[in-house]
Amino acid sequence: MKYKHIFFDLDDTLWDFARNSQEALLELFESYELATAGEQSIDQEAFLGAYYPINQEMWKQYREDTIDHQTLRTTRFEILFNQLAIPEARDLAKKFSKDYLGIAPTKPHLCPFAKELLDYLQDKYQLHIITNGFPDIQSVKMSNAQLNGYFDVVVTSDSTGYKKPSPQIFEYALNQAKAQVSESIMIGDSLEADIVGAQNLALDHIFYNPTQKVHQKEVQKEVQSLQDLLNFF
Repeated sequence: MKYKHIFFDLDDTLWDFARNSQEALLELFESYELATAGEQSIDQEAFLGAYYPINQEMWKQYREDTIDHQTLRTTRFEILFNQLAIPEARDLAKKFSKDYLGIAPTKPHLCPFAKELLDYLQDKYQLHIITNGFPDIQSVKMSNAQLNGYFDVVVTSDSTGYKKPSPQIFEYALNQAKAQVSESIMIGDSLEADIVGAQNLALDHIFYNPTQKVHQKEVQKEVQSLQDLLNFF
């Protein structure tokens, strides 16, 4: 058996960030009565459609160390509310962000076949997490999704001072797991963070691409479903 250690990304690889986040956002959309809060009425689809590109851009800036996590947490909603012409955007964003971060991590939904895969792997390999998420939030996610028992080492960017794709966070995780590059593999859904990060360290990797994103990146292995990995390991 070549591999002894499997390193996973958390968000949108195991924990279904897209579904859990959307549920939380729509609950708050209703409770804050945002449909009629701005100069023009807005429906749920338009609200989410405005939010997602803002959030993606803010996470990109966070990965690139141009903003810190507190700026990310609040500013994305302030930009959103300003874009939607909702009054008192800054104050509202602070409260909305706090409520969102209180609700979203408690959502328990996992990506399809995540639990089946972890159940299959846990007695055969040492499993670990490397995530750019915030430690206080990630721990709540893992607890509510009943993931804690699967992993030996959980490494967050805040705990190391480095973010994926920096090789330092991968080196730190390998060291904590007492693992060698040659006996380890990384699985993640982000080309920019997970796959580039693994490649920077010559670490074997699998790109989990459930939405079949079109890309030109050379990867060792690509799967559309975690179920496919039951036959790989």
